Amino acid sequence: MTIVEMIKAGLRIGRTSRTLWLYGFFLGLEATNYRANRGHSLGAAAHFARHSLTTGTVALAAIAAVLLLAGVFMYFVSAGALIEGVSQVQQGKRPTVRAGWRDGLAHCGVLFRIAVVYITTNAGSLIVLVAPSLILHKLGATTMAMVLGVPATLIAVPWLVTLYMWQAFASRIAVLENRHANDALLKARLFLHGRLLHGLKLIIAATFGRLIVVLAGAIALPAAALPVAVALRSLGVTHATIPLIALGAVALLPALFTIVAISGTTQSSIWTLGYIVQQRS
Repeated sequence: MTIVEMIKAGLRIGRTSRTLWLYGFFLGLEATNYRANRGHSLGAAAHFARHSLTTGTVALAAIAAVLLLAGVFMYFVSAGALIEGVSQVQQGKRPTVRAGWRDGLAHCGVLFRIAVVYITTNAGSLIVLVAPSLILHKLGATTMAMVLGVPATLIAVPWLVTLYMWQAFASRIAVLENRHANDALLKARLFLHGRLLHGLKLIIAATFGRLIVVLAGAIALPAAALPVAVALRSLGVTHATIPLIALGAVALLPALFTIVAISGTTQSSIWTLGYIVQQRS
């Protein structure tokens, strides 16, 4: 499959498989939150730490922790449900929300373990590659730190991209072939031999697939808000007060849910289809 064919296939499944949208929403939401919050987490934590703990802040922290755990749980359930769902679509079957929940629950544990191995390996690789330059910089050897930083960057970029492919393929091997985490990771490493170019194509296809959905959503959102604006104008309401802003936000929620859901479903579909096609070839 070419990159264009992958994008078309992913968009077709993302657009038509509405029973997968619930699970696609959590994957799309995770990707959106990662990009939006990258670089702000440490600042938010530092800001929170500067304030004394009160009963209210402790309660808010507890609620945030529960929501975070629920979000992580739903992410891995959704990842498994989407992989199985896309495989069923590819076989001409119709996935259901209930079957997706059952499949997601069955595989969320192994997907979580694969993610832990991936994150640990990722962090360890960054430490090994970046630590020498940081130490030299702290010691005042700025020139030497920059000299070491260039090859470290040249090594880090392809290595981290390869790790991302490794994790993506291992997740699909674990779900589609019902393998344990270590077994899936081992097979994914072997699967990548000679297929790095295919993995790069999947990264490009998944990125552009999500981008197309987001751009289409950016065009559709004003259309979704137009009926609300027309209704308010017909009632003689022209000033944006807080209640009106809240009403407009509620009116846009279904459209926002659909955009995030289709984007997450599309991205996961492209990776799953890419693995299935390569496995059969």
